[in-house]
Amino acid sequence: MFDKLLCQKMIQLTLDFSIISREEVIQKHTRPLAQSMFGGIASNNAILVLDGTYIYVDKSNNFHFQQRSYSTHKGRPLVKPMIVCTTTGYYVSVLGPYLADYRNNDASILTHMLKTNVEEIRDWVNEEDIFVLDRGFRDAIALLEDLGIQAEMPRFLKKGDKQFSTEDANMSRLVTKVNINQLPVMIVIH
Repeated sequence: MFDKLLCQKMIQLTLDFSIISREEVIQKHTRPLAQSMFGGIASNNAILVLDGTYIYVDKSNNFHFQQRSYSTHKGRPLVKPMIVCTTTGYYVSVLGPYLADYRNNDASILTHMLKTNVEEIRDWVNEEDIFVLDRGFRDAIALLEDLGIQAEMPRFLKKGDKQFSTEDANMSRLVTKVNINQLPVMIVIH
């Protein structure tokens, strides 16, 4: 009980959208490379990198939890926190953890975050802000567009194409260049 309360309070005081302002993210925690690629040097857009990561957990005696936390992709039980950070690597928020079953992929977690307004994320983010995402978020693009948020992710090949055009290939590389700065942390809990 004490550990849970301490953890909640600690995270609330250090990793939350209310801890840092948009202006501080734009001024102090946005790499010039990302600003010039996606927003333009004079723009006032926040650029956030979102990615789901995973934390391995031991087997549980609770069958329902064991079933919901089992990842068929990784072949073991785990939970998935969603990392929201800046292009400099500053962690703005860590949301979750979410269970690792088939219902909780990156796109469904982002959709849940935006629809339920977790940590007042919709109040913090403005229209024309930019989310740098990987391809796992493709099912959430429509919601982001409805909210006026620009999504940048590596391109997909069009049906029938065998390779990207030069422009699409270069844009995919640029998104990867910005996203590579934020590497997910893997934690093993025993």
